Amino acid sequence: MTVRDRLQELRTWWRRRRLLRAYSRVFTARTGKRVGFTPIMYAYEQAERDGLLELDGEDVVWHWPDEDGETT
Repeated sequence: MTVRDRLQELRTWWRRRRLLRAYSRVFTARTGKRVGFTPIMYAYEQAERDGLLELDGEDVVWHWPDEDGETT
């Protein structure tokens, strides 16, 4: 694995994390609840609804377009 590949992985991880945080903030704004398990579950449900990920048992399968336009 090259440094460029590793940086791409980190960039993708960071973008996914920011997206989930944004969904979580929407939940907080709507309910006033900031901490705990519920905001992150809401974030996963909304991302799944939007077609960005799929919850497969205990695994999360992302359907996230890379900068190349390919879905991972």
